[in-house]
Amino acid sequence: MRFSAIVALIASAGLVAATPGSLVARSGDGSVELAKRSGCGSTGPLGTGHYIWWITAPCKAGTQMTCQVTDRTGCLPGDTSKIGSVEVDNPDDTQQIAKKSGTNTLSFTCPPGGQVRCQANFNDNDDGPGYSLRALTAGFSMYDIV
Repeated sequence: MRFSAIVALIASAGLVAATPGSLVARSGDGSVELAKRSGCGSTGPLGTGHYIWWITAPCKAGTQMTCQVTDRTGCLPGDTSKIGSVEVDNPDDTQQIAKKSGTNTLSFTCPPGGQVRCQANFNDNDDGPGYSLRALTAGFSMYDIV
């Protein structure tokens, strides 16, 4: 009996660590919120009419993380030809932590506040529906979780 309870507790803790809570994607100006979930722990597909989309995600301070712009399914890296840049900042003070152009994946270290904003800057304001967003612990693959 006790063994089953311990196994259930460990299994549920692993699932919580692998699947973030209900992240909400927001347009750059915050006027649009999307709580849709695509696959593999991503939020999306994103909407139209905005160049910028972002999510705020919890993280453990000091942990190596990745902000990824995925395809609309949320499982595969997104086509970089429509992504102007990916950036990560601290939502508490909007201090930029990392930014890179011409990529769909950006590595960073979680700040002391334990929260980041993962942002995609698209080349066109109608590119969002082809993409989703997610923040992952570096080295952790969401491909096993569908």
